[in-house]
Amino acid sequence: MSRVNAPLDATFVVGKAWIGDRFLRFDASFCQARIRVTFAGAETRAVGSVIYLDTDQPALRVSSPIDAEWAGLHCAAIIQQARRIWAEAVRECDG
Repeated sequence: MSRVNAPLDATFVVGKAWIGDRFLRFDASFCQARIRVTFAGAETRAVGSVIYLDTDQPALRVSSPIDAEWAGLHCAAIIQQARRIWAEAVRECDG
């Protein structure tokens, strides 16, 4: 995961990671406990969002029907990466 040191806002890229064979970008939405997930690189499009990050049971909501099968295969890894990013962001906000 790469991390850019800058103030966090609702549109800030908070992480990037390879999952499966795809490069993903994770965008913060700090007014809600969710992180938006998009394919990064030449094929930039939304995958969906990892929601309920402030609970013990976050979930992936896929917004791209054509990517639903791929996202389903990599759901656990996407959620795990989003949880790591969320935890890091919360630590930074708490000081």
